[in-house]
Amino acid sequence: MRPPRPAHVVIGSGLTATALALTAGLTAQAATSTGWRVVFRQHVGKATVYNDLLRVAAPSKTSAWAVGGSDLSGSTAGAPLAEHWNGTKWQVSALPGGLAGTLDAVSAPAGNDVWAVSGLTGYVLHWNGTTWAVAKKWKEPTSLPRELSGVTAFSAANVWVFGGPGANPGLGTWHFTGGKWAKVTGLAGAITNASALSPANIWALSSASSPGDIVIHFNGTSWTHIASPALSGLNFQGILALGAKNIWATGTLGQAAKLLHFNGTTWQRITVPWKVYFSSLAPDGAGGLWLSAQSRSSNQTWAVHRSAAGAWTRQQLPPAAAGGLVAITRIPGTTSMWGAGLITGTSGADATIWGRGPAA
Repeated sequence: MRPPRPAHVVIGSGLTATALALTAGLTAQAATSTGWRVVFRQHVGKATVYNDLLRVAAPSKTSAWAVGGSDLSGSTAGAPLAEHWNGTKWQVSALPGGLAGTLDAVSAPAGNDVWAVSGLTGYVLHWNGTTWAVAKKWKEPTSLPRELSGVTAFSAANVWVFGGPGANPGLGTWHFTGGKWAKVTGLAGAITNASALSPANIWALSSASSPGDIVIHFNGTSWTHIASPALSGLNFQGILALGAKNIWATGTLGQAAKLLHFNGTTWQRITVPWKVYFSSLAPDGAGGLWLSAQSRSSNQTWAVHRSAAGAWTRQQLPPAAAGGLVAITRIPGTTSMWGAGLITGTSGADATIWGRGPAA
């Protein structure tokens, strides 16, 4: 299943496009803080529009990208959003004209090689270090739109795009190599998202099974189903490959959140101490994990930390139930983090980026 989005709550005060002027002030505040804090907010459109950022990727300390859309409520057609960290500040990045919908996933193998996919409007974008361009567009049927849910890029010549079914049918799995896009069928045809150690070592989540999802693995030639009692019957949200003996996944079993770990030999289910579901996970740079989570009983969202020793802590973001943290990534070479999501106002929401640690 595709990672869940936080429910929209209506509290606090709205923010308009003039909020972009606050960015410099937020950046200055960030320099004096090492905890989670807001570093960038943006609002596009009328005050009633729900802006949101859904994924964030950082290829280096001096480059990061957050993507989302200008209206996730669906009240207007909306447009994709992309925000760029240039090593000094976050700023809006211009996208090709005429695009609609939301960017649901991003992959950045290098500062001049970034890929993003639209969730329900059937296109892939590529950043070459200077401009964004449409790299692939599918012709959508007139019935239900077809989903794209993930992208994993290794270079400008080796890109995987995933469209596992969720609330809508999926566009399937596509591999760009040799200058051409090819559809991948079979076991890999229903992948929702993936995490890779190399082009010949990819771990992925697939919705090809029922009642639960499955974990599959690519060895450079073929995909295989990873069977384990610990993985059976789960609905997965995310997967993170950190090493051959260090694979993590998040999922749910009924109403209970589960954290899964593979040590190279066996998979283990780890009980989560709160009633939440996870939308993103990333290494903390010290052997532990950061996860973005939403409460199952309210609209509260959390930055959740699990240390290398297994100790759990969490911080509510924002401090009141007014929006949410959706995605997290580590800033390479550090223990600092970027987070992306939204903060709601009286009638709409602002696309929001959080930072944690001295490098953010």
